[in-house]
Amino acid sequence: MADNIEKLAAEQNEESTKVEKETQSQILIKLASDMELFHTEVLEPFATLKVNSHYETWSLNGGFFKLWLTKTFYDKYGKVAGNQTVVEAINILKAKALFEGEKKTVFTRIAEKDNTIYIDLCNESWEVVKVTSEGWEIVSNPPVKFKRSKIAGEIPEPIRGGSIEELKKYINYKNETDWVLIVAWLLSTLRPNSPYPILTIQGEQGSAKSTTTRVLRTIVDPSTMPLRSLPKEERDLSIAANNSWILAFDNLSGLSNMISDALCKLSTGGGLATRMLFTDDEEAVFNIMRPAILNGIDDIAKRQDLLDRSLVLFLPSIPEEHRTDEKNFWELFKEAHPRILGGLLDVLCGAIKELPNTNLTAKPRMADFAQWATAAEKCLGWETGRFINVYNNNRNEAIDQGLESDPVAVAVQAFMKERTSWEGTVGETLDELSKHTEEAITKYSKAWPTSRKLKERFRRIAPALRAKGINFLDLGRLSKGSTLRLEKTVEITSLSTLTTPSISNRSITEDGRITENINVDERLSRFKTYHSTIDDDSADNVDKKPHLSKIHNSGLI
Repeated sequence: MADNIEKLAAEQNEESTKVEKETQSQILIKLASDMELFHTEVLEPFATLKVNSHYETWSLNGGFFKLWLTKTFYDKYGKVAGNQTVVEAINILKAKALFEGEKKTVFTRIAEKDNTIYIDLCNESWEVVKVTSEGWEIVSNPPVKFKRSKIAGEIPEPIRGGSIEELKKYINYKNETDWVLIVAWLLSTLRPNSPYPILTIQGEQGSAKSTTTRVLRTIVDPSTMPLRSLPKEERDLSIAANNSWILAFDNLSGLSNMISDALCKLSTGGGLATRMLFTDDEEAVFNIMRPAILNGIDDIAKRQDLLDRSLVLFLPSIPEEHRTDEKNFWELFKEAHPRILGGLLDVLCGAIKELPNTNLTAKPRMADFAQWATAAEKCLGWETGRFINVYNNNRNEAIDQGLESDPVAVAVQAFMKERTSWEGTVGETLDELSKHTEEAITKYSKAWPTSRKLKERFRRIAPALRAKGINFLDLGRLSKGSTLRLEKTVEITSLSTLTTPSISNRSITEDGRITENINVDERLSRFKTYHSTIDDDSADNVDKKPHLSKIHNSGLI
């Protein structure tokens, strides 16, 4: 009897010890007790943890934090924590980050606080470049939090005494006017929380579009995937923007209306939707802005709202005798990169210093960008007003490109050439405009709208038409039907000409002019094929012949 009582007491004591003993989940949570747990505006949980002598910030949703917690447990206890136990511990830490942690901003590559810009070098020591109006330096443990994706590349440590002029040897561009736009775009990528113009690079095969795109992206935001194809959905674009600072899309042949609108949001800010917390039934909307580069042979951006946010460059062709091998090119660029970046940072310091005293007499669409680039003129040695003149001319050329790509805009200009005003229903207006374009367009192309879509098209091209001296007014629905009015405010001196898609059948004459080597039947066949992929009748689909000039640089791939 006594033996049984002692045995029972021993079992109770053993059970009590098991209850008091910490579970693996509790131990894992204790291992994370020194971490700073917090969440972002879109409820993504993060942890900032100390690694050696520096701090790193990682998403609790990502695989890296799980691996770190697993390794830390093994290093301390010499055994492996169960997978389900690790998952349970991380879920508790997520809850703490969401319900107990503060809401903070986590930056990708570029951050700004108290008029100071921070650039994440993405190296193993988590060092950043701190840039102020007084200069720049490399520091550790900055007062801002950065996150990194798996594709983020390391920026080399910048070198003092470098010059941005050295970049000229590694990109193709037409003239000094285009160089001004390239430098301005690069500077814009180093300013967070500001609208970013989309750099659109166009040119025929062999003009180093991809190389130039890759070099410009690598200066500020190197990546293991420097160039990518264009996503088909806004959600995919949002995910790409969440994982990279600069988005570089290569070898494009056109944009769907949905992606064109999404790129507008990416440029100046707007809600891009994606999944929330890896679920399908919740959606997060990111009000995110990112610098972007698009390149392709033909005109890429055709819709006026996207063109109004773009810097459009046409690259000259590079003769074969002026090319170099790829391996040698990238080795030379890698060696020059730190000097180029150092020179760019010097200009950035000057822009920060001059910005408070920089004012624009007339503010264009991308006013913040224009003011920022203008603030850098003094440091760059440009004459006052140099950038805004170049920028305005580029915008005017972009307006012409959009008008020439739109058969409705071309028809309107021809229709109003001999008129001061017009008022009519949408059906009457469409009938009149049809007389000023090719039958192939009105019958076979989705670029030509229905009467139901005509006003929508007018609203989209209204700013460009206004620049040409034609105002559009929507008079609403009157007794005779939906009515609109066109008024000519200035005399139309030149008309836009509808252009065709391909550059492959173009030839250059001795005096530098571009000619088309196609006949009418081929043009109609191409027109049908080109527009068969467009989903709605408000799409802009017809391409313009870009201007090509003499080569400016040599030695490119």
